[in-house]
Amino acid sequence: MSGYGENYGQENEGDSSRGLMDHFRRSDSRNSSQSSNSGPRPGQQQGYPPQGYPQGYPPQGHAPQGHAPYGYPQQQPGNSPYGNAPGPRPGSNMVGGSQYGGNMPGGDFSQEELEKHDRTEKYKEWGKYAAGAAALAGAVGAAAYGIHEYRENKEEKEKEKEEEERRREEEEARRRREEEEARRRQEEEEKRRQQQYQQGSLSPGHDSAYGGSHQASHQGSGHQGGFHPPAPLGRPPYTFDQNDVRYADPSRSSANSPTPHEYPQIRQVGGDSTIKIGSIIALKHNMTGRFLHTDRSHSTESGSNQQLVFGFRWSPDENDWWQVLPANQDSPVPGSIVSFGTQIRLRHLETGRHLHSHYNFRDQRSGQNEVTAFGDQTHSDENDHWVIERWGDGGYGQTWGSHEVVVLRHYVSGMTLHSHDILIADDVQSVTCFGPGNEENDKWRIQCQ
Repeated sequence: MSGYGENYGQENEGDSSRGLMDHFRRSDSRNSSQSSNSGPRPGQQQGYPPQGYPQGYPPQGHAPQGHAPYGYPQQQPGNSPYGNAPGPRPGSNMVGGSQYGGNMPGGDFSQEELEKHDRTEKYKEWGKYAAGAAALAGAVGAAAYGIHEYRENKEEKEKEKEEEERRREEEEARRRREEEEARRRQEEEEKRRQQQYQQGSLSPGHDSAYGGSHQASHQGSGHQGGFHPPAPLGRPPYTFDQNDVRYADPSRSSANSPTPHEYPQIRQVGGDSTIKIGSIIALKHNMTGRFLHTDRSHSTESGSNQQLVFGFRWSPDENDWWQVLPANQDSPVPGSIVSFGTQIRLRHLETGRHLHSHYNFRDQRSGQNEVTAFGDQTHSDENDHWVIERWGDGGYGQTWGSHEVVVLRHYVSGMTLHSHDILIADDVQSVTCFGPGNEENDKWRIQCQ
């Protein structure tokens, strides 16, 4: 080749330097402005200098003295914006200086290859974004699935709870229906028996007359003044002495007793005067005319703190009614006819307490054994037991009729229900348990409801 190679070093150093610099500037300008054809010009092979230039670039570092090496802009040491080390300018298409960035190898590449490289870089960026989005979507999906599972489990538990509550309500309703049906059948049977007793189709006998194992087995004789009640079974005869303290037999309480807690209430109809188990009666003191009464507003003053029993007014009110019940441990059928000499209990209809007496607590006015209302439907002891006797002869074994004058004898002490004209307060007449039962103040009459 001739031209540039032959004249190298013979031309003027300034003209040569300026010519080369102008050439590289024009080359850089063409590379940055061309967009469609970056290949070699006609007559130029790729990788060789332009026509008219010597083959191969001048070696770097062999420029004339006072000028920068060929291919680099002139600059003072330390003032380069890219550092002190020599190298290709950013943006040139020399090796390591591609205008598309430092990741692009040097040399001449077609526009198609450059665009392909650009697309590859963009695809990589998009891939990173897509991977992040997929991870985020996965996390959101997992959270949504967890929320869905939690809601399903919660709804399932709520359904199970509702189903369990429904079953419990159905079971409770079924139990109530069975109890109501059993109660209805029992009431019908008791009503049938009462009608038979009242109509006289059942006569007193083994099945209808009440007499437990602790009832008296013989009848006294003569008037009440000469009547001597039998001794309680297995115990010494009565002395009627308040200092002869006797205690109730624990085995004859409501504990483990077969006696029903409740009996149907029987009202006397059609002039029937026979007293039965379940009859509702009022007791009127024969001497003073006051009715045996108790209520929740009056308590004893003796220290027992039990509900006070006293004589109230001359006509019965709602607190004067008592129900005739069997003694503890006995279980006669409802409506059984009661005979004189039988142990009974009297339950106050309004408060549910039993007519009761005991030793060690005495009436504050008379000093006699007090009478109270004690216990309830499920709590009763032998001090609630009274023997019903006809005034004068006891009448043991004969039917108790409401027209009879009676004596109520406390089974444990042997003393009788007693009242007198001693007033504790206005319309509060003292009632006690006192004496053998031969006084006028021991007599009571029956009024049926």
